[in-house]
Amino acid sequence: MTSTTDMDVSPPSIQGALTMYILYTLAFVVTITDAKQPHIVFMVADDYGWNDVGFHNPDMITPNIDKLAYEGVILNQSYVQPVCSPSRHAFMTGIYPFKSGLQHLVIKAKQASCSPLGTPFLSEYLKKLGYATHIIGKWHLGYCKWECTPTFRGFDTFYGFYNGREDYYNRSVFGGNDFRNGEEAILPDRTTYSTYIYADRDKQVISQHDKDKPFFLYFPFQSPHEPIEVPTKYENMYSNIKHEGRRKYSGMVTAMDDMVGTVTAALKEKGMYNDTLFVFTADNGGAHIFHASNYPLRGAKVTIYEGGTRAVALIAGAGLEKTGYTYNGEDFVYVYVVLIAYI
Repeated sequence: MTSTTDMDVSPPSIQGALTMYILYTLAFVVTITDAKQPHIVFMVADDYGWNDVGFHNPDMITPNIDKLAYEGVILNQSYVQPVCSPSRHAFMTGIYPFKSGLQHLVIKAKQASCSPLGTPFLSEYLKKLGYATHIIGKWHLGYCKWECTPTFRGFDTFYGFYNGREDYYNRSVFGGNDFRNGEEAILPDRTTYSTYIYADRDKQVISQHDKDKPFFLYFPFQSPHEPIEVPTKYENMYSNIKHEGRRKYSGMVTAMDDMVGTVTAALKEKGMYNDTLFVFTADNGGAHIFHASNYPLRGAKVTIYEGGTRAVALIAGAGLEKTGYTYNGEDFVYVYVVLIAYI
């Protein structure tokens, strides 16, 4: 394993400011003395409510997320930005959005802006450490020129969409379609729900990987962001819920949880599971207008109350010194990028 003295992996602008966070995080979470670099799966739930996971609310059906949580560390005070793009920028760079010009809500579809090109991404650090790097799902960090897009920012492959939202079946957004395999515009089967499309891609990427090489999968889910669409079988799992919107949203959460299960099953089949470090977080709180619940927290997506900024989060798997507990100290998602880069 590469030591922090062998390779400078923090941008100079944040190196001193984040040293305290790095040391504190490593102290309670990860052992970095192992000889083998862990595989890393970094999952992001989109617009995910605090009360919409089983380990907070037993009415929610999320067995795969819960299993990771109970076998790992639940991060009970993990804070993010109140909307998508700023959080995603922080996930990839470890830098506060207001220091990068990304404090202006989200990057819009026709906005000539992206996460600043002079700032290295987590994927770039990990490539230097020998990792294969993949992204499946939602980008939302800008695409006004090629240099802003995933395969120009350290990812070997990209399978997903650039914008902040799109239809779960026909991939439509703002009068067009948005879906890419690398740089190539494609249009997957328009009758297949997107979580199934992403699950198939996940299985393909893992099955084709050389397990002796370190593996990084950044998996920013489309779910459960609006539009509120879900196969009937998932909606029917919540037949006790009378409100149609809440019933469908809850089904979307369980469909997302099944994707988490697909990831873990594929890693087990490949013999990589026990060597994988998992990070799971929401990008921001749930949107009440689209039927999410942040109970008992005040506020929702877009607000700076805890309902908008306190994320469902956990870390599990390879390298954990202690597991099966809830960590109640404050932490910030910016820590994750630096933590992983120091592995």
